[in-house]
Amino acid sequence: MRQSPDAPDRMEGMVPGVRAGGFLFLSAVRGRDPKTGAMVEEPLAQARQALRNVETVLAASGATLAHVVKVTLYMHDLERRKEFHQAWMEFFPKDPPARIAVGVADANAAPGGKAHYALDVIALAPQSLPS
Repeated sequence: MRQSPDAPDRMEGMVPGVRAGGFLFLSAVRGRDPKTGAMVEEPLAQARQALRNVETVLAASGATLAHVVKVTLYMHDLERRKEFHQAWMEFFPKDPPARIAVGVADANAAPGGKAHYALDVIALAPQSLPS
């Protein structure tokens, strides 16, 4: 998959996602602001930014949130589920994809830290991709 100029930069060796078979697999999408590179601090705002980043990466491959079939949400503090769910309902008000939340020791392992959320996403790949 191509890196969108509108998505946050990834560290060297990390790709925004992979197309395999009829699917797109995105990994470690966080709430980093693509303009500043900084992690958004407030949990609800960070959740919204993470979901906007998912949208941006999908768009680079011709997909939308409607193509998403499964999201794994990694959280180091399960008390932040409420904020993430509020953002989730804004982005997926009808027919949301399957989702599971997993508590992890540290969702902040990536440079920059301070991530409340890290998302792995599986989406259907559109038949024709932009060149």
